[in-house]
Amino acid sequence: MDTILVPTDGSVAAEKALDLAFDLAEKHDARIKVLHILLRDKEPDELLRLPELAAADTDMAEELAALAGKPETPHSAEELMAQRGVPDRPVSEALLRAIGGHVLNRAALRAKARGVSAEALPLGDGAAAEAIASTAVAEDVDTIVMGTRGLRQIEAVAFGSVSQQVCRLVKCTCVAVH
Repeated sequence: MDTILVPTDGSVAAEKALDLAFDLAEKHDARIKVLHILLRDKEPDELLRLPELAAADTDMAEELAALAGKPETPHSAEELMAQRGVPDRPVSEALLRAIGGHVLNRAALRAKARGVSAEALPLGDGAAAEAIASTAVAEDVDTIVMGTRGLRQIEAVAFGSVSQQVCRLVKCTCVAVH
């Protein structure tokens, strides 16, 4: 085990995965690379559940709360299936990038507290599983450690989680953390 990729959405499961990656890095003298993919498919109320978001930057939390208060656009079942992953109240790219910075900063602070070196990769974009798999190849990682459930748990039951998709896409070792 030489290089560990830790994709994180900032959720509780992702933070547990980060802790396990720190343990593995210490034991195997491995490098850690932390990746965040912009959370374009998340509703504002889902993003408000990120740990310490309100404490990190009041503007982020206030902007998300304002978006969450807007009425949802009603959709038929057919529309929902055709546009899976498109939020009813989209969050601006600037705000998504600020949230990504917050998530990566929290990971860096946790690494520092553990005395582990962790490189934050540039923010990713696109479909999460594909972006994680292509980053794993580009960064030549041999292990991916990620949470099994992110901020949106119901969709994972119906369509499969990002961690399941990543495991099918990559050839390296994948560790899924509950």
